Formats: sequence, C-alpha cells, structure tokens
Amino acid sequence: MLWHSSVTPTGVSEVHSCLPGSGLPSGRPNGGGHHVTAAASHRPTEAFAALKRLGVRVAVCVPDSWLGGIMEQVDRDPGMTLIRATHEEEALAIGCGARLGGARTVLLIQNVGLLTMGAGLVSLAMRYQFPILILASYRGSPRDPVFYHIPKGRATEPVLQGFGLRYAVASSSEPIGPQVERAGDYAEEASSPFVLLLGREDIRW
Repeated sequence: MLWHSSVTPTGVSEVHSCLPGSGLPSGRPNGGGHHVTAAASHRPTEAFAALKRLGVRVAVCVPDSWLGGIMEQVDRDPGMTLIRATHEEEALAIGCGARLGGARTVLLIQNVGLLTMGAGLVSLAMRYQFPILILASYRGSPRDPVFYHIPKGRATEPVLQGFGLRYAVASSSEPIGPQVERAGDYAEEASSPFVLLLGREDIRW
C-alpha cells in the first residue's frame, strides 16, 4: 500500500505516504507515543541533494513559482541538465526520451500538469514502463488554501487514482530527502512513473 488517509481531529482528511522502505506511514510515533518531527533544516536543499544521490542527470520542467529555486540549482549543477518545456505533456515526452537514452530523469511540474497530461502518462510512460520520477507542487491542497488553486487541488488525487498511477503526498513531519529517494527508488523498481506531491515548505527555495 502506497498511501492511506485518515481524518484528523479537525475533520481534515490527511494523507500519509507508505513508500517502500519506510515500514510505517510518514509521521509515525516514536517509542514514547509522540510523532517524530524533522529537525529544522532547509527542505528544498534536502530535496535537491536527494536527486543528486539518486543519480538524476536530467530534469525537465515547466515553470512554477514554488519550483523556480530548485530549477536554478539544477541549472547551475555541471552534472545535471535542465530542460524547460512549454507544457507538461511535452515535458513528459522529453523525459521519456532522456530516459530511453540512459539518463535518470525527474519531471518538475505543478500538480495541474498531472491533470492535463493524462494521455501521455497512460499511453506512453505507463504503457512502456518508463521509471520517471515526478515531483509536483501540490497547489490547492489543505496546506495551500488559495481559492483559485483549490479546484485543481481537489481533483489531483482522484485523477491520479483514476489513471492507476502510484503516488504519495510528502509528509511535513519527516525529512524530505528520504521521501524523494524512496519515490525515485519505487519508480525504478516498479518500472513506472511515480508522483511525489510536495508542499510549499518542501520545494520553494
């Protein structure tokens, strides 16, 4: 099981990832019954470092305000190539091509792009088993209550489930680096795209 949802005392549905290697849902209690929280750190830096550890060589992106900082880091890194696409389905096609050429690849997009590239996901990436890691800013989630983002936030997870595409929502109570690494490892082991939905604190520089 890759995810499960629970209802918090406030009535908000909370999704926890159960990525391979985690053993327990994110935000799991420690021996004293209290939830483990990450030490203060710069989570976007952790996420970028995780991409380096995964051996990612190509990042294909569609500009987004939350993702701009990590795009700049990729662009400055001599061991990585940043490719800017005009829209998400084009980004997916480029990413699949890069992977076909042997380069481990990540897509950096906003979650609305997941709603618009369904044909490419189902007919190309999933059909031909491309292990593409997709890091998507989760706009309109309960952690991003901006009125014009809420409709896409509401639709994101049901659409991914409809595609049959595996995904997880990053937990703010767990360091982000290991979550990115587990997502990348899952994509490789499953020979399938995998989406990690990220909050603002996870990815905005």
